[in-house]
Amino acid sequence: MTSFNDLEGFLRALEENPEWKEAVRAHILGEELLQLPVRFIAFAGRINAFIDQMNAFVSEQKQFNAEQSQFNDAFDRRLNRIEGDVGIFRAAFARDTLHKDAMGITMDLGLEYVRIVPQEELTQMTREAVGRIPANELRSFRRADLVIEATDGSSTQYIAVEASYTADQRDTDRAQRNARFLTEFTGQTAHAVIASVRNDHHAEQQINSGAVYWQPLDDRGPAPIE
Repeated sequence: MTSFNDLEGFLRALEENPEWKEAVRAHILGEELLQLPVRFIAFAGRINAFIDQMNAFVSEQKQFNAEQSQFNDAFDRRLNRIEGDVGIFRAAFARDTLHKDAMGITMDLGLEYVRIVPQEELTQMTREAVGRIPANELRSFRRADLVIEATDGSSTQYIAVEASYTADQRDTDRAQRNARFLTEFTGQTAHAVIASVRNDHHAEQQINSGAVYWQPLDDRGPAPIE
């Protein structure tokens, strides 16, 4: 029978008898601690599986996000086309209403209606200004929404009208510029008018200051997309 008298002897006996060593370890550590390495390996396996699942989810999410982004872009493009088409339709409605009310616009300014000035005549007016005034401004003048010739009973006057469903700075600027050109080209008084269903803040300021006259249009066209 193996015997020992000190700690060193005890440790040497454990090394010489592996079954003793295992028995001592089990007695000291307990079953739970002995199973800890095995449990850790199992836990690590579950963690690795979870990481793999998360990586797969992230990959699928990225693909979904890319497809969603493509869908959103396509939807935005289609919506923009629809808004553009509706905008063109609204503008055509405003211009059509404008020509029908040319006499009423003239009367509201206290003038007598004479005629609508045709585009050919507006083109003739710009001949001497070619090279002196930017071509794009002359082109825009020739394509004015409406130019009315009127009279105050003693002299000829002109009315430069720009039509829009919702008037903004572009409309007020064009109306004022066209009125200025009419005075320059003909030597006669000209008035700037915007005809619209509604106006933005800038247009309202120009109307309130007297820089342009506002001719309200009936809201019978397609409602704008908000």
